[in-house]
Amino acid sequence: MPKFPNLSRFIPLFFVLLLAAAPACAKSKSVPADPNCGISPSDWCPSPPDDPCGRHKNTEDCRADPSCEGRPYRGESAIACMFDQRGFATNCPTVGCRSLKENSKTSK
Repeated sequence: MPKFPNLSRFIPLFFVLLLAAAPACAKSKSVPADPNCGISPSDWCPSPPDDPCGRHKNTEDCRADPSCEGRPYRGESAIACMFDQRGFATNCPTVGCRSLKENSKTSK
């Protein structure tokens, strides 16, 4: 077996480089938003991770929370969806729940 003089000097350097590269190799914990979510009437699109309205898992719970709005259905419909001020439609499904946007709180 060949001998490598001074090899022990490079072992700590190897570990430092390995530790420095580890965060770059780690998978991202955030899941990108699905661009197709909201097209199917049976969808329930997730809110961003920091959105408190994401705890609601159905339209009734979302509608009961005054700080939340419905995520509108984007699929095909025989007639245009009619939304209220908080994004809930009377003739189309709600496909998610999210916090009210600042610009929708004020009347136009």
